[in-house]
Amino acid sequence: MKKFFNMNFKSLSTVVTTSLISLAPLTIDSANAEEYRKGLYSSYSLGTGTYSDLILSGTIFSLPFDYGFSYEAGIGYDFGKRFRTELSYTNTTSAISTGNQAKFGSFMLNGYIDFPFDNSKWAPFVGAGIGSTNVDATNLCTAGGTDDCKDNVSTFAISGGVNYALNDTTEITTKVTYLGFGDVDVTDDGTLIRVTGSETLSYRIGLTFKF
Repeated sequence: MKKFFNMNFKSLSTVVTTSLISLAPLTIDSANAEEYRKGLYSSYSLGTGTYSDLILSGTIFSLPFDYGFSYEAGIGYDFGKRFRTELSYTNTTSAISTGNQAKFGSFMLNGYIDFPFDNSKWAPFVGAGIGSTNVDATNLCTAGGTDDCKDNVSTFAISGGVNYALNDTTEITTKVTYLGFGDVDVTDDGTLIRVTGSETLSYRIGLTFKF
């Protein structure tokens, strides 16, 4: 299933690249830029996400993960028509077939480029970010023994989506987010397990409120 996630990442990258190329001719008009609201905003979204399937190094034991609940909350600043920055917290829970779960809580600093269509309520966007994720695999570790099944890892984000303006202060937001993690180290029953090249992929919908 690792191939599936690589394909998802490639698909997301293709969408982002295509959006940038097709929308590149849109330029910032200093006269019209003032029509776009500037200032603080907050965002809240719910959806689903999954952790990448794993084949643990040195074993033939694989862990296929299913989609679970995912949410995000953030506060940011909109500089006007084109650019936003945002500090967000995302959380995704993903389980294996037995029901045992892993949780991923991420604090991220993101930057977004918006591509609003003239005379339209629609505004596609792309984004990227860096931050840190707390990986909690306690529920996956063997009960008893010497366990340390949590780790904090560096994280990068790539995202894309669309905003739809309900009015001057409220938008509906749909977004796809890929989070890539640094090496995850956990100790299960005294054995160090290192997971490399893992990630989460999430799909969310929510509301953005401009102050």
